[in-house]
Amino acid sequence: MKKKYLLIAEFLTRNYKWLLIIFFIFSVGIIYNLKNLKINSDLLELLPKDDPIVVSYRDELQHQSESEVMIVAFYIDDNTDYKKLALDFYSRMKNIHEFKALAKTDISLLLSYGFLNVSNSKLIDELMNNIKETFNAFSSVNPYDFKSFEYINNTLFLLDKLNKNFETSKETDPMLGFYTLSPDKKIMVMGVTFNEPTSNLIFVNNIIPKVKKVLSSINQKYSIKTGLTGAYIYTYEANKTVSFDFSITTYLSIILIIIIFYFTFGNLITTILVFINLLISVGITLGLSAIIFKELNILTSFVAAITLGLGIDYGIHITSRLITEFKERKNYVEALAITYETVLVPVIFGVLTTIFVFISLIFMKLPAFTEMALISGMGLLVFSLIMVFVTPIIFYPFRSIILKTYRENKINIWFQKLGDWIPKKRKIILFYISIFIIFFSIFGIINFANFSYTPPGLAPTNAESTKVFNDIAKHFGTSLFNEMQFIVGVDEDSKKIIEELKKSPYVSKVESYLDILKKQLGDFEKLKIKTQEISELVNDPFSVAVLKKYGIYSETLKIIDLAAKAKNEKEFILGITELIPENLRKNILINKDNKAYFIVYVTPSINLNINNGMKHFFDSLKSYLNRFLGNKKALYRLMYIIESRFYYVILFSVFMIGILTYFSRKSFKETLIAIFGLLFTNLATFGIIYFFDINATFLTIISLPLIFGIGVDGYIHIFHAIDEDKVHYWHTLKATSLSFLTTVSSFITFQLSRGELLKQFSLTMVLGISIAWVMTVLLIPSLKK
Repeated sequence: MKKKYLLIAEFLTRNYKWLLIIFFIFSVGIIYNLKNLKINSDLLELLPKDDPIVVSYRDELQHQSESEVMIVAFYIDDNTDYKKLALDFYSRMKNIHEFKALAKTDISLLLSYGFLNVSNSKLIDELMNNIKETFNAFSSVNPYDFKSFEYINNTLFLLDKLNKNFETSKETDPMLGFYTLSPDKKIMVMGVTFNEPTSNLIFVNNIIPKVKKVLSSINQKYSIKTGLTGAYIYTYEANKTVSFDFSITTYLSIILIIIIFYFTFGNLITTILVFINLLISVGITLGLSAIIFKELNILTSFVAAITLGLGIDYGIHITSRLITEFKERKNYVEALAITYETVLVPVIFGVLTTIFVFISLIFMKLPAFTEMALISGMGLLVFSLIMVFVTPIIFYPFRSIILKTYRENKINIWFQKLGDWIPKKRKIILFYISIFIIFFSIFGIINFANFSYTPPGLAPTNAESTKVFNDIAKHFGTSLFNEMQFIVGVDEDSKKIIEELKKSPYVSKVESYLDILKKQLGDFEKLKIKTQEISELVNDPFSVAVLKKYGIYSETLKIIDLAAKAKNEKEFILGITELIPENLRKNILINKDNKAYFIVYVTPSINLNINNGMKHFFDSLKSYLNRFLGNKKALYRLMYIIESRFYYVILFSVFMIGILTYFSRKSFKETLIAIFGLLFTNLATFGIIYFFDINATFLTIISLPLIFGIGVDGYIHIFHAIDEDKVHYWHTLKATSLSFLTTVSSFITFQLSRGELLKQFSLTMVLGISIAWVMTVLLIPSLKK
């Protein structure tokens, strides 16, 4: 027994009271900060703030203030008075302080702003004829010419008729333009905007319940069903799902680990003490995260389960060896010293290797991955220090009880037999494992080569936002929701650019607003002829008096005048942008980098959200990426960065595994076994999930460094144990197997999560850790013996 380990053991046991008091005071101070911890489920937060695509997207949001709209769907029937319903909903929403306004929901800008409100063309034509006659009559008015008075009377009568026409329209349908009916009149859609964006999670979590309360009263009053979709509800659902998954996986991980620990050691006191240490370790890790980072992102939200699964490994190795030595020697100080002498070095190298593997995520140069690296490394350090140094001194006051209540169980006998069986069957083990690994590694390579940019969502597949979106798409037509906005400079040759877009096999249709205008109003030249005479209304004092009263003079008649006077379509559209309100102007024209751009609508020929559609679409139009508006280009950029940079993570992980394994064992052969064993473990894992239709995505590939870290920890312990006597060897087999089992139990809890994305990650980790166990406990001894 080396003296330095005995001195450590004596110091800890002699001063255990003061050490525990200081530890608990420190723990309470850190854990108190948990009350400030938040979870942010926004995928775009994974990108750096200064990334050009992110900067461009944020700038677009500022210029398109109504891009974030909550869509409310009303499932109506033939008996529903949808006009009354729309007005009632608006009246109720006005009572919500955070409510900003209803969004215009008509597809056509002109429909929204009243062009077709002047729909009684016969009335207008009749009015125009009388106005002409009126002007002629006034120019040669003769008090004895009763014909003049007839023209004037007719004109006044028609103006009054037009007045009543608009008055009736306003009274019968004051919400016109603020709702849209599906062609089959089964769904009415209204858009709602709020004072705060979806990036404000506190606001989102507050506003959604208020809106749901309004809709609940609507449902009861009109006997209908309602639903929400759009950015606000999706953000709400995703954040609630991640928060739920974070809580349930953390609690269940602790429970499962404790159950496994109890059945393994058969000691209630030991189990309770380890449970306390686990809670404190998780609390300190998350408390420090709250202090340093303020919130958890989509990656770090499950760091508690990760550190639990990995951190308990150190506790198992220390506890297993300590209790065994204490049972034999009946001297706690000596048992602790022997434990440190045999276990401390592999634990230190295991911790360092795992931490360095996590640190490799920094090479992604993405803030969320950097936070993942730092929080995980910090968590592993916290767990290792508590399990290695705090657990033994917490055990110390209860050492007599632990010794009396400890009992051998059949698990020990099983691992003893396993230790004897492996050398005898080494050739068979090597053959079958080699065939298994090679076969699935081939498909693993295929899986990595087809890295998916379209992972499943964070929200549950049966989430309200998803269901309502699909219902709307079904009743309105999917093309309504599959269009993407694309910008073309006002001074650019739009026809040439549009033709270039159409060359992509993944583009179905390209439409400018001019094309949409033609669909709504017909050919521009015909429209020009049709409106030339009507445009005289713009300057007619009688008509203007009536039309201004109802606030449609500027939006309607000036557009008519523009159509009559514009030389071409482009001039007409530019003229319109000067007349319409700022919030809708952005549907036609956008200013970006001090340059004006027309908005073009591009319809993909594939669904961008499945089967790697986003990657295929943007890869075919990569030179035009910055011209697309919306968050899809930002998501594409995120996935592209992850795919291209993750190789650096793997290379650094392999390098650190090699360096630390070599320094730990001074064996070139064992270093190669560790490197290639873990590489093939990951390849085989992704080969297996390939058959479960799980792709390599931004989240599933996070399992690579995790499996590297978990696997190398087991490798180092087994390498050290093989050099010891048979008793210590099978005890290490047991401790290592339990470490893998507890880690699996942590990740398997994600199968209870509501988001499909986390379920896929969970299955990947469970399979990867299971293969790592086979490679560690069966393959290494077979190669070494």
